[in-house]
Amino acid sequence: GSAGGGDEDDDGGFDLWAYFSSSAYSGFGDDERGFYAAYSRVFEAVDKAERDSGAKGKPPAPELGRSDAAWSEVRGFYAHWEAFSTGRSMAHVDLYDTREAPNRQVRRAMEKENDKARAAARKKANECVRALAAYVKKRDPRVAENQARIGRERSEAAARAESERRQRQAEHDLARTQERKERAAAWDTEEGAELDRLLEGYSDEEEDKGRRRKGKKGKKGKK
Repeated sequence: GSAGGGDEDDDGGFDLWAYFSSSAYSGFGDDERGFYAAYSRVFEAVDKAERDSGAKGKPPAPELGRSDAAWSEVRGFYAHWEAFSTGRSMAHVDLYDTREAPNRQVRRAMEKENDKARAAARKKANECVRALAAYVKKRDPRVAENQARIGRERSEAAARAESERRQRQAEHDLARTQERKERAAAWDTEEGAELDRLLEGYSDEEEDKGRRRKGKKGKKGKK
């Protein structure tokens, strides 16, 4: 109960710590005792306590859903609860009833101590709800399945990227090899043509020398 006026919210009437245990549910089916139904009830109760405490127009929090819920719904649920911040006043933890203060100075001192107690209670509530969300997420088969899917997609993407890299490298190597062959063929052709010209010139020169030698011998014979 509250030391204050009694018109503020209380502790919600449930103990979250009891749900940090595998005994809180039975299996991962969609039956009433299963994982999804059990934790759906817990988070719905927390959300109801939040909205009943003053946030009347606040929309309901995302639901945990069933085993076949779409990943977008699952992601939305955990995004909400892992960033949970209570809006409850936590007046039930007040240490003093400020209406009993004999004067303004004492009332202010009481309010200061009550504010400290409320802040500590809000901090504890936030940590507890966030921790429960993390506990549930770690055991949620849908989260594990999504992580496995992401792992497969990353592996497949990496394999495709490696295959494409090897293909590009092979095409690059083939192009370079072809370029070298063409360059070598062009060089061989040019060299061959040059050699042909040299050989032709050499042959012509030898024929001229041969004719000159024959001419000299003919002249000697006439003498």
